[in-house]
Amino acid sequence: MNTNNFSSLWAALGTLVFVFVLFAGFSITEADEVSDAITNAVSYLNTQGSEATKTMALVAAGQSVDVAYLKSFSGSSAIEYAKPIMAIAAAGQNPSTYPNEDFVVKLKSFADSTQLGSLDQVNDDIWGILALRAAGSSVSDSVIQNSKNFILLNQNSDGGWSWNVGGSSDTNDTAGAIMALLETGMTKDDSAIQNAISYLKSAQNDDGGFPYDPVSSFGTDSDGNSDAWVIAAANKLGEDPKSWTKSGNNAVDHLLSLQGTDGGFWWMEPPADFNNKAPTADAVIALTGNSFPVASSVPTNGSGTSEAYYRIVGSTGEICRGAVEAATALDVVINAADDCGYTYEIQEFSFGLFLSRIGEDSAEGTKGWLYTVNEELPNIGAADYALSGEEKVLWYYGEFDDDPPVLGETSDSVDLSVEIMGNDSDDSSGGSVPEVGFSVTPSALNLGQLIPGNSVFDQVMLKNEGQKNLTIKVDVAGNTVFNFLKIDGSLWNLFTMFLPTSEQKDVSVQLSVPTGFNSSGIKQGTLIFWAEVQN
Repeated sequence: MNTNNFSSLWAALGTLVFVFVLFAGFSITEADEVSDAITNAVSYLNTQGSEATKTMALVAAGQSVDVAYLKSFSGSSAIEYAKPIMAIAAAGQNPSTYPNEDFVVKLKSFADSTQLGSLDQVNDDIWGILALRAAGSSVSDSVIQNSKNFILLNQNSDGGWSWNVGGSSDTNDTAGAIMALLETGMTKDDSAIQNAISYLKSAQNDDGGFPYDPVSSFGTDSDGNSDAWVIAAANKLGEDPKSWTKSGNNAVDHLLSLQGTDGGFWWMEPPADFNNKAPTADAVIALTGNSFPVASSVPTNGSGTSEAYYRIVGSTGEICRGAVEAATALDVVINAADDCGYTYEIQEFSFGLFLSRIGEDSAEGTKGWLYTVNEELPNIGAADYALSGEEKVLWYYGEFDDDPPVLGETSDSVDLSVEIMGNDSDDSSGGSVPEVGFSVTPSALNLGQLIPGNSVFDQVMLKNEGQKNLTIKVDVAGNTVFNFLKIDGSLWNLFTMFLPTSEQKDVSVQLSVPTGFNSSGIKQGTLIFWAEVQN
C-alpha cells in the first residue's frame, strides 16, 4: 500500500483567542442588535445563582466560568446528570474526572438494554445523548444507539415528540430530539428529522414565535423557551433561524422582543400568568448561534474527543479538509459535516456502524468509503478506532483494494494565540529534502489583546523545502470570525502565492474586528497553509 506522500498532507493550527463574540446566522448589521441583547443578558445572568444552563450560556457568550459548584453534585435520575455533564464539558473539564464521582459512569448506570432512564420518559434519552456526546462518548456507544432507537420509536405521527411516552408533541422536546439525533450520526435529510422540521414549522405562530404546544387547551401563545429551543435546533441543522418565517415574522425577532430592561428574557410578553425570566440562559445559547451540547470536553486520556486533521476525497476530487474534534475515525465524518456542508449516511449492521454515503458517493458493489489513520489502513471499523490526539485521518471513496489517493500536496501551519504571554517560538524541522514540502515559521504568534474596531498585524515565513515549485493557498476552519483574517493584505480565501523551490517569503497576518462586535469571549479556529505542486 503506497501511502508515502500521505504524511506530508497535514498540519495543525492551534488557538485564536479574541475578546468578542461572533453570531452565526446574522448579518453584521443584525449582529449589533443581537450583540447588545447578549451583553445585557449576560449581565442579568451574572446576578443569578450558579446553575448548569447558565454555565453553558456564559460559555456560549465567551465568558469565563467556574464549575466547582458541580464537583459534589449528586442526583437520583439520568436526566438530573445530563445538564451538569454538559456544563462541565462546556467549561473544558472532563465530566469523568473533574467531579467527585464519574458523572458519565453514573449517567450510564441508569441505562438498560433498550434505553436510558425511565421507560416512561423520552426526554431523558434526548438529554442523555446530548450529555454523553458532550463528554466525548462515541456515536457507536451502545447507550447512545439504544437511546437513539428509543427516540425514533416514540416519534409521533405528526413528526414531533413529547417529553413522555405516548404524550402529545411539543416544540421543546421536538427541538431537543432533533439536536440529539443529529449527534447520533443522522442528518437533516433523514425522514425522521424532516418530519420533525415540518412539525416545528407547522407550529409557528403568526408573530414568528413558537408555542410549547400548538394545540394545547391551556394556550398557544409564543414563549421565550420555545423560541430559544427552536432557534437552537435550526442552528444545529445549519439553517438560518431567521429564514423560518410566518406572516413575515421569525423567532429571533420575537425572542428579542421578550427581553426586559434588566437584560433577562421573559417567558411571555408581560403581563402573563406565571411569568418569569427562566428562558434567559437558553436565549443566550440560541442567539450566539449555538445549540446543545454547547461544547465537548477533550480528555487527555484518549477516552473522549481530541483534535484530528482530516481530508475527505470523493470520486470527483476533494470534498473537504481541516481539523475537527472527534472520538473515533467515524466521528470525523460526522463532526466535520457542519463545517463542510456535505450529507452522509451511516447504517447499523450486526458487525457495527457502516459509513454508506458521503455526498453523492454511495457504497455499492466493491466500491465504498475507506479510511486511513497516520498513513495506515486500520484493521478495525471506523466506529471502533479511538483517536487520541492529532491523528491524520483520510477518508476516500474507491474500490476496497485501492491504495489511498496520492494528492501531490503538502502543508504546514502556525499556532496563533492572544492573551497568552511568553509564547514566542522559533523552531523548525529539518531533514532530507522531500519531493514536495514546505514549512511555516515561527510555530506560534502572540497577537495580544484585540479591541473591536482595531487591527493587529504579525508575520510568518513560508519556505519551500521541496524539489517542486508550489502555489500556496489558505484554508480557515472553526468560528466564522476568522473570515476577517487577511494574509498579505488579501482576505484569506483570496490569498495565493507562487513559491519557487528553495525560496522563502515573509507574509503578513492581519486580523481586523468590526466595531459592531462589543461582547467579550474566546473563539477558536484553524488556519492552514496548503501548497499545491505548480507544474
